[in-house]
Amino acid sequence: MYKYYSFLVSFLLVSCIHGDGIEPSDDNELITTVKLVFTPQDDDDSSIPLTFYWKDTEGDGVVDRLDPIVLNDNTQYDLQVQLFDETKTPRVDVTKSILEEADVHLFVYKILPASLLKLSIKDHDSNGLAIGLRSDVKTGSKGNGKMRVLLKHQPPVNGQHVKNGLEEPGSTDVDVEFNLSIK
Repeated sequence: MYKYYSFLVSFLLVSCIHGDGIEPSDDNELITTVKLVFTPQDDDDSSIPLTFYWKDTEGDGVVDRLDPIVLNDNTQYDLQVQLFDETKTPRVDVTKSILEEADVHLFVYKILPASLLKLSIKDHDSNGLAIGLRSDVKTGSKGNGKMRVLLKHQPPVNGQHVKNGLEEPGSTDVDVEFNLSIK
C-alpha cells in the first residue's frame, strides 16, 4: 500500500511541473473588426477623416464587410487603426489590449505596388520597436493595388522575447487585404 501512495504522490508532483521555461499559453486576440481611419494632414479645419472597415462580426471566417480604401493622390494622412471583438455585447475594444501588450504585437503593412503609398509607423513599444496602431501615410500618384494589414502576435518563447521588428516570428491575429485606389 505504501508503494502505491508513493507512486501516486510522485506522479502528481511530476504532472504539475511545467516544461523548462515554457510560459503559459499567450493566446491570440479575437478580432472581428478592423477600422482604418485616414485623416488628411492639412491645415484645413474641415478635413474629414476617411474610415474603412473589415468585419467578420461572428468571428466565423465569413467576411461581412470589406471596404475598398480610396485616398487622394499626393496627400499626407495620419492613419489610426482600431480593433474590436463584436462577438460580445457590448463590443470589446481590442485596441486597448494591443497597447497594453505592445511588446508582443506588431502591425505589418504590405502595399502593392509599393509606389501607391509610403507608410511610416509612429508608435513604438518599450523596447523601441514598432507597434503600428498609428502611422504617417503619403500617397503617390493615381493607381490601383492592394493594402495588406497584418497584426503579428509575438509572445516570449521559453522566457525569451522574440519580437524583433520583423514579420517573423509569431502567429497572426489579423490578416486583411484591402483593395486600394489612389485617385
